[in-house]
Amino acid sequence: MVLKKSSVFFLIFAYRAFCYDADFHDFNYDVEMILEKNQTIIGTFADMLSEPEIISGIEQLRTFSQQDKTVSNMRALKDRIANDVAIIHKKAHMLGYYGTKINYSTHVIDSKNVKVKLHINLGKKFNLKLNVQFLNQDNKFNSHYKAILQEELKKYKASVEEIKAFIGVAIHDLQENGFFKPEIIEKKVHIDEESHEAILNLVIDPGKKVFFSNVKIKSFPGVHDTFVKNRIEWEENQLFDISKVESTADNLKNTQIFSKIKIKPNEEGIHDEKIPMTIELQEDKKRSIDISLLYSGMRNMNFEKKSQTQKRLKSIIARFGWTNYNTFGSGEKLSFIIEGTPMRAQEKRSDYAFEITMAQPDVFLKNNTTNYSISRKQELTNVFFKKNDNISIKFSYPMRDYLLVKIGGTAEKNYVDTNEVFFRNKDNRKKYDCFTIPLELILDRTDDLLNPTSGYRATIKFAEILFKNSTIDQLRNFDIWYSYNYSLDNLKRTVLAFNVSWKSIFGQQIDAVPVDKRIYAGGMNSVRGYANQMAAEMIVSEDTPMGGKNSIEFNAEIRRRISADFGAVIFFDGAKIFNNKSCYADLQTEKKRWFNSFGLGIRYFTSIGPIRVDFAFPIKRRKGIDSKMQFIMSLGQAF
Repeated sequence: MVLKKSSVFFLIFAYRAFCYDADFHDFNYDVEMILEKNQTIIGTFADMLSEPEIISGIEQLRTFSQQDKTVSNMRALKDRIANDVAIIHKKAHMLGYYGTKINYSTHVIDSKNVKVKLHINLGKKFNLKLNVQFLNQDNKFNSHYKAILQEELKKYKASVEEIKAFIGVAIHDLQENGFFKPEIIEKKVHIDEESHEAILNLVIDPGKKVFFSNVKIKSFPGVHDTFVKNRIEWEENQLFDISKVESTADNLKNTQIFSKIKIKPNEEGIHDEKIPMTIELQEDKKRSIDISLLYSGMRNMNFEKKSQTQKRLKSIIARFGWTNYNTFGSGEKLSFIIEGTPMRAQEKRSDYAFEITMAQPDVFLKNNTTNYSISRKQELTNVFFKKNDNISIKFSYPMRDYLLVKIGGTAEKNYVDTNEVFFRNKDNRKKYDCFTIPLELILDRTDDLLNPTSGYRATIKFAEILFKNSTIDQLRNFDIWYSYNYSLDNLKRTVLAFNVSWKSIFGQQIDAVPVDKRIYAGGMNSVRGYANQMAAEMIVSEDTPMGGKNSIEFNAEIRRRISADFGAVIFFDGAKIFNNKSCYADLQTEKKRWFNSFGLGIRYFTSIGPIRVDFAFPIKRRKGIDSKMQFIMSLGQAF
């Protein structure tokens, strides 16, 4: 057999390389990784944010995690790299990158050091395509549901998690339309590399179409069946709908009475296409005690090394709460809350508050709640010192599962002191009484109250305030809030959230409006980089915000869920106060402007809701007035 000259050279080179690999031993190496994704910026923001997650997974592989350990020979290193390359391919497929190309090279630096270069091109994330068949159904049914699922499919890519999520959606859609127990008979995924598509083949047996029948309640002594039935969302003889079952479970869960809620259809009891339902309930703890210590930095949480700012408003707030659930057997919740702040030597007074409330369901109408409360509060804010006695009653009624109406009445007795900044010539009085009649309409299409990841929430509130022993007779407040949450991926790990609000006071000039009823901005649910009430123009030559009659505020966040327990947030806030021009020459304010802040936060997800910790920084802060940073900790997202 005759070999070509080029073949001889190749064999000699391969032999030398093999011998060199065999002789080269006990060396160290370092790895350089290049990661590429053939994606456009538009429409792939969520994928861009997932890149750190991909890199983190790759860096846990042996090639990266064992760089500090000596390798016995070159063949062992190449075997290690080849094994990790196979794992990377598998991980990429799990994320929907089926066209991933991986190349690596080794370069000898000297007898004890080798450079490894790993080039990973993930390519494009594959689209998901559907081929579905429904058993025992006519062509009209197949065409109808195929069209629904094809429309839903547009939101999904071909990662394993998204494929599982889409299958869950397909089953849920059937369960919302009468089929209580659909089954997946067959599921296969075919990869078409030429078209960059993953084709999901599904065969589904929808099962029987049924209607709701009677309900059996298995509860415990101490809770009335009527209370449970009033929380049920469906009516007898209605078409079976799993969303109504889920809403019922949420209604019962929100009462905080039950530790375990199980709602299930009784398959064996089906008769004439009607299915009976069983609700099983276990009692939760009867009473709870809440004890906490909160740090309040107020306006003066200043981190300057040589701050001249007064620190009299820094304080520790001690809070004690006691709640008795299901007080009289119909879901009543009786609460007692007290909080206090140690006396400040400079002010010679302490802040405190106590409140007794009772929430009573189903007073006038099914599934409504009436709240009664009485409270006393003494507080020192950034603008005023205030004592307040308050008695209120509020009635809330869900007109729909997403539409809530609230109306009530509140009687207040107030004492307000501003160190004579605003009180002059008897134009305003420190003591006054008022009665407020609020009307509130809440449209909530979000998926969660404390941690919304999709949908919107709109609130309109009107309040008529009638005064006694004051220089004015009445005020009218009109507020509107709107928030919107948009998930960038179907697993809802990355969420864009936006909130905007407008607040207005009608009927009086700013000087006549009591300082505690004026509009301010800043604080934990407002412009977070500024302390409470401090995102507003200051009175020239005074250390006090003026407040206003109108304001506009906005908040924008990008929320990223990093793991099951933790998440991160970056945010930007802004506010502007209007109609704050006084008729007094010595109460003129700073130049009107927007107050903006930015920051980042950490979220720890609990069974109740996320605990948020935010670090916020003001933009164009006023030296000696605004702190460099505000620290905020609370339960639930900011909006």
